[in-house]
Amino acid sequence: MNLPTQAQISAGIRYASGYLATGGTVIVAIGLLPPDTAHGIVDASQKVLTDLKQLVGDSYLLAGLVLPVVAGLLARLGIRAASPKSQVASVQALPTVQVLTTDPKLATAPDVKLVEKLPS
Repeated sequence: MNLPTQAQISAGIRYASGYLATGGTVIVAIGLLPPDTAHGIVDASQKVLTDLKQLVGDSYLLAGLVLPVVAGLLARLGIRAASPKSQVASVQALPTVQVLTTDPKLATAPDVKLVEKLPS
């Protein structure tokens, strides 16, 4: 198993943190509302959740389990998008670029030249 590169780790963190930050933004926005408005929203949300609980049982609690799974899937998507092969493919798509590499694994793609040393 190959370990992810720094670019893959960074992309995974960006995808997951973007997803989680959106939820945090909603929480912060509720905290920035005047107390009376916030209490009204909380009361309305509690009524909806109570009705949902009666309607579908305790399955709404699964939402708390789904959040980390979705964040993990988005992180994996980011890791794959930032893989060296994916980056080579995106550079290769440019019409005026020649791709040179010293890594034989990356030289398997067409139009990628394997060299011993990259030019300065």
